[in-house]
This record gives sequence, C-alpha cells and structure tokens, in this order.
Amino acid sequence: MGIEDIMKYVVEKLKEALLWLENFAGEAVSWFDGVFPPETRTDKITHWFHLALPYLAAAVVLTVVVCFCRCCCNCCCRRGRGGGTVKMMKAPGRNVRMARGVFESNPRGYFRTLRANPGDHLC
Repeated sequence: MGIEDIMKYVVEKLKEALLWLENFAGEAVSWFDGVFPPETRTDKITHWFHLALPYLAAAVVLTVVVCFCRCCCNCCCRRGRGGGTVKMMKAPGRNVRMARGVFESNPRGYFRTLRANPGDHLC
C-alpha cells in the first residue's frame, strides 16, 4: 500500500462523510417521522410534554432556589463570620486606614517600621 492508495482511501472516506452531511437533514426528518408518525404526532408530543412538565417545573424551581440560597449565603452569611469583610482602623501615627488584623498581629513590628521610616505612608 503506497501513499497514493492511502490518499485515494482518505479522499473516498471524505466524500462519504460529505454525502452523509448533505443528507443529515433528510436523515433527521426520517428519524423524527419514525419516532413520531405524522398521524399521531401531535398526540404523542402532547403526551410526552405532559409527562415531562412536572419534572421540568421541579428542575426550574430547584435551580432558582439553589441560586437564591447561594446568593443569600454569599451576601448574608459571610458578614456574621467576618469572612467577607476586613475590619479597618486608622493607622497609628499616620493619616491612613489599615487592616486591623495587620496591626494586631504584630504591633511592635508596626511601630518599629513607623519609627524607621517616618515619611513612609502605608498603602
């Protein structure tokens, strides 16, 4: 098997794929006609819609509840735990605001840095 035979084989398979793509719409319509015959199509579709409607409604309600709870937890629950906001305070010896946790974790280091760099402003 040479390169020419492989190329012919690939071109032939691509032609088959192209023909299948051209006939895809016809295949889809014929499949739909087989599953839902034209004589009973409206009755079958209505029947399946009525069977699926409670599940679709439950899925929509569940999705809305989950989204609402997620939003509510993100907005309300973090405030109580302190996870969403950082407590701020006026930096001693400077006219800026800083995170309280930074100062409380090492006040000695803060004042040492303040005395070493008096003109430096905290960002």
